[in-house]
Amino acid sequence: MDDWNAALRLTSVFAVIAFIALAASVYEIDRREKSSTDTATANIADLDQQVQLLSNRLRILSNQNARQLDADQRRIQALTSQIEALSNQYDTRLKQLEDIVRARR
Repeated sequence: MDDWNAALRLTSVFAVIAFIALAASVYEIDRREKSSTDTATANIADLDQQVQLLSNRLRILSNQNARQLDADQRRIQALTSQIEALSNQYDTRLKQLEDIVRARR
């Protein structure tokens, strides 16, 4: 669950970064009111490209995080199975030793 929270926080951070980049670009466009329509169009196209790049990076990071979470869960399940198997072996051995001690008394 912590991994999902981390993924959500990471997603939120990138969303904020994208919003800041968007706001900064819009501010820059407004600041350059003297620029021609072609320049404004180019700036908007560049802004759109930057937003798409950030969106793609965010999706990639989210996918990586999900794959890592799945791998971690599989490792935890494997370790849990190993621990249970060892616990069963130790329980069996302990019972054998108790039987031996009981027989010697």
